[in-house]
Amino acid sequence: MKLLRRLGYAAFVLAALAAGQAIQSAEPNVNHNLRPFPVAGEVGTEVAARTFTAQVQLVRCAAALRIGDNILDTQGVWIVAKLRVGARFKPTSIAYAAARDGAGRVYQTTDRVTLNLVTGGHVMQPGLPYEGEIAIEVPTAAAGSLTLLLADNSIDQRMDSMAEIRLPISDGAACSAEPTTLLAPKALS
Repeated sequence: MKLLRRLGYAAFVLAALAAGQAIQSAEPNVNHNLRPFPVAGEVGTEVAARTFTAQVQLVRCAAALRIGDNILDTQGVWIVAKLRVGARFKPTSIAYAAARDGAGRVYQTTDRVTLNLVTGGHVMQPGLPYEGEIAIEVPTAAAGSLTLLLADNSIDQRMDSMAEIRLPISDGAACSAEPTTLLAPKALS
């Protein structure tokens, strides 16, 4: 009789644990609820996030990056995106820029080069667009499936809009072996 009672208790506990797991997995978790709101776009089209607009005008990749007289090599490839960005309603900056590959891995802009247009604290004024380039260093295998991510908060992108622009690079192995020059940002009139 004691054995049957213990087996009954064990079955009840296992059933309660299974029901709890099913409920927990059926509900969206906190990270899902707090995720950024994606604003998707393509190269050549303007994407309007909450505080800024962004347009990727051109994308290229190379094995080396030229900054003045310096050449920066990489074990992967450099993805260089020419951007046109602007503040929407009030002065703002783009403090977060990264690329996400098809497997979900995120590669942030390089810290080997100062990128004033994004992550450099450049404050944009409404009505005055800026143009410039950013560089992201990625593994060669990841270059064929990248999406550019832009947000105005460098630390916490949750519960805010994030521009997501698919980059049209088909194969990282086809990138140029010649160094590419990174253009500095400038205000457009």
